[in-house]
Parts: sequence; C-alpha cells; structure tokens
Amino acid sequence: MNFSWLTIFILALIAMTVSAKSCPAPFKKEGNKCTAKRTIRGECPQNSQYQPSVNLCVYKN
Repeated sequence: MNFSWLTIFILALIAMTVSAKSCPAPFKKEGNKCTAKRTIRGECPQNSQYQPSVNLCVYKN
C-alpha cells in the first residue's frame, strides 16, 4: 500500500506545531503569551493590548 498520504499528514502536523510556537516580529515568548514592551509614547504594537498585571503589551490571537 502507498502510505505517502500518512507521511504528508504527519509532516503537516509537525509544521503546524512548530509555527504555532513562534511569535510575530516585535513580540517575544514569555510563558504561554507573546509580549512586547510599550513604546515611550505608551502605545502597544498593532494586534496587541496592554495588560497592567504584567506591565506589557500582549499579542491578541
């Protein structure tokens, strides 16, 4: 039997797992969140929101 479909499926799962662990450009991984420091003007990068509990901008998925 040809099991090439199984190999492709497993490789696709691995690729999804690896890509899910990375954060977008200005953000860094801290625990299970992607965070970034606030700029001097006090604005967070696009697609993020300031969380006072951690004093950082947290990326919104």
